[in-house]
Amino acid sequence: MSLVKNSAKKKAKKMITKVLLVKLLPILVPVLLIFVVLLIISSAMVSGGKNGGGWNGDCGESSSTDSNSGSATVSANASVDEFVKKYEDAYILSWKAGGFLPSASIAQTMVENGFNFTNPSGTSFWKAHNMGGVKTTSKKDFPITLENYGEDSVDVTGTKPGTTVGDGTGGAYTWFKDYDAGIVGKAEFMRNQSLYTGAINNTDGKSALSAIAKGGWATDPNYETTLHATYDRLGVKYKWLDEKAIAAHGSTPIDKSKNAKGTSPGDPSTVDSTSSEESTSNCDSSSSGGATDGTGKVPTDATAWGYKPDDVPDSLKPYIIDPKKYGMDYGGPNGWVEKTGQCVDLSVSLGNKLWGGTGTVIGHGGTQATAWATTRFGNSTKKTPKAGAIFSEPKPNAYGHTGIVCHVFEDGTILIIEQNTIYSGANANFPNTWNYRLISKKEQEDTKLFYAYADDREPIKK
Repeated sequence: MSLVKNSAKKKAKKMITKVLLVKLLPILVPVLLIFVVLLIISSAMVSGGKNGGGWNGDCGESSSTDSNSGSATVSANASVDEFVKKYEDAYILSWKAGGFLPSASIAQTMVENGFNFTNPSGTSFWKAHNMGGVKTTSKKDFPITLENYGEDSVDVTGTKPGTTVGDGTGGAYTWFKDYDAGIVGKAEFMRNQSLYTGAINNTDGKSALSAIAKGGWATDPNYETTLHATYDRLGVKYKWLDEKAIAAHGSTPIDKSKNAKGTSPGDPSTVDSTSSEESTSNCDSSSSGGATDGTGKVPTDATAWGYKPDDVPDSLKPYIIDPKKYGMDYGGPNGWVEKTGQCVDLSVSLGNKLWGGTGTVIGHGGTQATAWATTRFGNSTKKTPKAGAIFSEPKPNAYGHTGIVCHVFEDGTILIIEQNTIYSGANANFPNTWNYRLISKKEQEDTKLFYAYADDREPIKK
């Protein structure tokens, strides 16, 4: 009897199982299919994240360069290694042209823009082929680049794609026709900036990077630390390229006692011939207007914080320097180097007219006087003001401020011309303009103003 019951139970279980399968199968099959599809999609995403669209962990996003950039296309799956191998000859030539170590150059490019071809804020790399913060100077600073890649390989007008500077330091980026020119051009740029002398002919990558950081290449206080970390992670991989460059051009390819034209930094012969000719014809240029430095009392009616040109009291007019007499437009583009509305643009544009020279001088407001002293005058900054002097104020912000001294009164008060205040420049939404201001001797001391001017010549008077 128990056997019959057991048999009946087994039959009942089988029937129940069949019924359940028939009813659940239409539900289970779609669920299983969805699970499989999700598994495939997840796998593809993981694979793409590791191998597609990146620079193998060494940099940011990448894509083809702008179709109008004039550069060869770099695929989205490219790597820094592939980029370096592609432009190996340019890196080797850059050692000859500027004495800047290839492995250090690669690390610095990574810090500046990450070899990034799509970052809208970093267009100087993929539109201007600028390998890391190279600002406009003069085309004469790039003789080897021009010789090897053509007269159209360098543009310093600041009007080409990717040349806009967005970090508040003023100036514009140099545009290069392609990456070959950009790599060699960066080294030549460094060679011609005495702020970075310690990086030239330096065969130690981290030491070379320290030199450009201490020379003021960037305002970031952690710049040197970041450069070193990037060199340890990336730059060391390309010491083989350093060895090739040194084997080809020696360990000291640059005569550091000379600039690219074979003259000492600050030598008057380095400026354009027209400027040199003009400078020889100046007369007693230590005076501003008709007044000599150290003379005259501060006018009693000059009590305002500052003055736009049209608002200058008659009592101050004999002491001003008027940029219009040097061909600079008030509110227009003529005569301006950078056309940014920043304080540096006034010092550079008018400074070139006063002292002879072309192009910009690298450095923000707080370091502009130092840059002029080292790169244009071949001397050191001064504590004593003088008409025509480039001044720097370390504060009131992270970038400092700069302008030019018009006159020194007998009590030590100075009359200055400047841009980017409440009366002029970008701060007043009126670029390519200027204003005048009086600064007492005590205020000069309190704000720690310092100055740059030539020891061997006077500014050009008009």
